[in-house]
Amino acid sequence: MKASPLFLSLFLLAVSFKAPAANLTDTALNQPAPNFKLKDINGKMVSLADFKGKTLVIDFWATWCEPCRNSFPAVKMAVEKYKNDPDVKFLFIDTRETEANYRVLAKKLMADNHYPFHVVFDQKSDDGKMNATYKKYVMPGIPTKFFIDGKGIIKYKSIGYVPEQTKEEAAEDIEYLIEKVKTGK
Repeated sequence: MKASPLFLSLFLLAVSFKAPAANLTDTALNQPAPNFKLKDINGKMVSLADFKGKTLVIDFWATWCEPCRNSFPAVKMAVEKYKNDPDVKFLFIDTRETEANYRVLAKKLMADNHYPFHVVFDQKSDDGKMNATYKKYVMPGIPTKFFIDGKGIIKYKSIGYVPEQTKEEAAEDIEYLIEKVKTGK
């Protein structure tokens, strides 16, 4: 019996479809992103408003966070894929640091690994801890990534790190959500 072209197309589509990892929310959150104004690794002030009209991926991390550091090779792949896309930007918010020399540690981590990341530093909150923006975005821990549309709406988030994934698979998950935000889905 010969299979119809329609059946073959549907079969190939089903086989090639890759569902995102369990740590991704695949349902749009549609929540306004809390504003922030933070200093970057070079001392320049950066705010959410700077990314108006762009798809923005915010990655909350810390130098002491092993899962954060383990996620970076995959994130680097996504950053490099979109480096020439003026409508996609990445921002890495270093948060919840406890060491006094966290800025030096962050710069060293970026330089040693050739990470082309735009790093900004969280501010202290009322409790004296470096977590003001972290608290505004409400998350259970780090690493956590937020995928924000050009109107400043959080569409999706990815919580944690999945050690069973290859860096290629993790990068594909990031790209999957970026494309969903870009296409408005």
